[in-house]
Amino acid sequence: MNITNVKENKNFANGFDYFCVECGKFFSVKAAFFSAQLDIGTLEVEYCPYCGEDNFLDSISELIDYCDENDTDTVNFYNAFPPDELIPQSRTGATPLQVEWIVDCVVNDKEKKLPVTIKSLAAQLGYDKKVVAAVFEELYITETGENR
Repeated sequence: MNITNVKENKNFANGFDYFCVECGKFFSVKAAFFSAQLDIGTLEVEYCPYCGEDNFLDSISELIDYCDENDTDTVNFYNAFPPDELIPQSRTGATPLQVEWIVDCVVNDKEKKLPVTIKSLAAQLGYDKKVVAAVFEELYITETGENR
């Protein structure tokens, strides 16, 4: 069988078909195939190629339900959603692209040993302070130092 002929669903905006709730990894049909965990006869994924468990989700709606059942904000899976749309059912009021920029700026500033504050990041990115504060709270990002 030629794996290049397998049509992938790409159920999540990050390009993956599945999310394993056991190990927290996104994966595709091809990853499952190459790990020999794929039932070649039906092309149905039976096990996660990373942890071998069979507890995974295959749609954004299932991921949202999973977050709701586990009292987890959907912002924790921001890369699974379309980049320019508000993250569904997130308490942050942010888009995945905003979250990505916030996280990147925090990492960059911390690497450079610069102060990281909600106020300074909001000003730097042109975002509402409430959105930045909510992302900090939900992703457990801590401020460091004084304002710039």
